Parts: sequence; structure tokens; C-alpha cells
Amino acid sequence: MIPVAVAAVLGAGLLLSAGPPSAWPRDASSGRHPRRPSARPGPLDVARLVERIATVVGSGVAPRAAWAAVASTTGAGPLRDLARAVGAGADPRRAAPARLARSGEVAALGAALALCERTGAPAGPVLLTLADALRAVADAGLARRSAFAGPLATARILLALPVLGIGLGMLLGADPLGLLLTGGGRLLGVLGVALTAAGWWWMRSLVRSAREEPAAGAVDPSIVLDLVAGPLAAGAPLAAALVAVADALEDDEAASSLEHAGTALGAGAPVAIALAGSGPALEPLREAALVGETTGADPVGLLRSNAADARRGRAREAEAAAARLAVRLVLPTGATLLPAFVLLGIVPTVASLLGGSFSQVLP
Repeated sequence: MIPVAVAAVLGAGLLLSAGPPSAWPRDASSGRHPRRPSARPGPLDVARLVERIATVVGSGVAPRAAWAAVASTTGAGPLRDLARAVGAGADPRRAAPARLARSGEVAALGAALALCERTGAPAGPVLLTLADALRAVADAGLARRSAFAGPLATARILLALPVLGIGLGMLLGADPLGLLLTGGGRLLGVLGVALTAAGWWWMRSLVRSAREEPAAGAVDPSIVLDLVAGPLAAGAPLAAALVAVADALEDDEAASSLEHAGTALGAGAPVAIALAGSGPALEPLREAALVGETTGADPVGLLRSNAADARRGRAREAEAAAARLAVRLVLPTGATLLPAFVLLGIVPTVASLLGGSFSQVLP
């Protein structure tokens, strides 16, 4: 019976150290396990598809024919279904299969295609820029997961300490679990479980606050900058480009700011005033527009370089946030998990080895 109990307790500790999937946030772009054929495609998969489309369109093939041709050479799965639907004239945001629904990369693709249709911007260059942007977003996501892998593993191991303490006591020949379930040991058991639960909640909150995840279905702000650069490179004025991008983004959170700024610019407002409320994510747009207004320089290059800088900065920001998280995890460890380890593992084990009573170790 005792080996069974030991195995059960140690198994529970291992499960805690692995962490239930719902307890820890994960990136929308990919899961924790190796990709299976039926798994949801990530930004890199969509980037490869868009890059193939851009290459075919750049060779002189009409966009719909390009989508149909790429669909015929794509393996079975959500991406082939998406390519077929777009080749038939559907909006990818509405025709995307279930495993691609409400993804930021498909929303960006739909916005790019709508923007080309409404402004006449060449689809080849716009899609090629989008493919590069999606690749960079995928790289930033990988860097973020890599940076947080260490702190997350540490948190899961620390969460298992109280349960593992009970298992180690049983391996020593004691009966800490029996003492915790009877008599005065119940109070220690309740306190230990409460401290463990508090530590779990505290660590989960710290992880969630450190790992800021993009909203589901939202277009990455750096890609919005690239979208604005598309019609500008085709010769559209800034006001018309902002309104066109806002229309293409539909209900994305950046659409209202862009539409307001474009309308204000069209009415004659200076850039500093029209883009004043665009928010921190679109601050590079305001800076590039101000440079263009004051010097007459083309803001397209600035927009694209600012977008690339924003994506590169994600990795550095993730590394800094992961380093801060590793330090902050010391607080719940010292305040909750270590006391729980003592209450659930050390005290009942010592009491059991000294005679099976808490009176031997407690005043």
C-alpha cells in the first residue's frame, strides 16, 4: 500500500512540475509540442504561403490564378483550403478554415489583399513585404518562448516542491500523509495546501503579466506600418493611405485611429495634430509622417525600417521581461511554497520518524 501511495504522490508532483496546459499561457502562434500535420499553422507557415503567392504574382500571373496555382501545389490542410478559397475570390478572414480562424496572420493577409484592391497598390511587393514581416513576427515569437522557457520551468518545479516533500518523506519510511489527514495534522495540511494554491496563483499572475500576448485576431502593429507604406509607395497621399488601411483592417483596434488621422489630414490638419492620438504602437507612423512633412522626404523607407526595428525589439524586450520574471519568482517561493514544503513535507516526516505524533516536534 505504501509504495502505491508513494507513487501516487510523486506522480502528482511530476504533474505539477509539468504544469497543466490551462494554467500557463502559451503563444497563439504555436503549441508546446512538435507540429503535427493537423496542427494549426503558425505565422511562419502563412509567411511561406504568402511568399509563394508573391513570387508567382511577381512573375506576371494574375492574383486569383496565382492563388489557385499555389493551392494545387500545397499539401492537404488548412493552408490549401485557404488558398483555394482566396483563389475563388473570397476574403481570407471570412473563408479561413477553423484552425486558422481569428489568427493575426490571416487578418493581416486579408487586410493586405483588400488594400491592394482598393488602392491599386501592386500585390506582388505588398505580399512580399507581408511575408517578410510574418517571418519576423514568427522569429520574435520563438525568441519570446525561448526567453521564458527557463523561468517557466523553474516555476513548475517550485510548485511541485510541497507534494514532492510528502513523497520524499514516504520514501524515508515515514507516513507524513497519514499524519496530515488525522488529528492535529489536518490544520497543517490545510495551511500547506492553501499556501501551495496561493503560490500557484501568484506565480501564474506573474507569468501572465510578464508575457503580454497579442489579442486574438489582431494585426501586429508593426505590420500595420508596412500596410501604410504599401499605398504610399504606389503614390497615394498619406491621408488616403491611412483611410484605405483603416478600411482594409475593418474592426481591428488600429482601424479607428488610422481613420481618424486620415480624415483629419484630409481636412487640412497638420500631422502633429492629426496623429496625436494614434497611440504608442503607431508612434513610429507619426514620427515618419512628421519627417516627411517637414523635409519632404519619402516616409516609406522610415515606416518599413521602424516596423523592422519594432519586430527586432520584441526579442530584446522578451529577454528583459524573462529576466525580471526569474527574480520576481523568488517572492512567491519564499512566502508560500517553501513554508508549504515545510508544513507538508518536513514537519510531518520528522514527527512520523520521531514517534508518529506532532507533540514530538511542536511545543
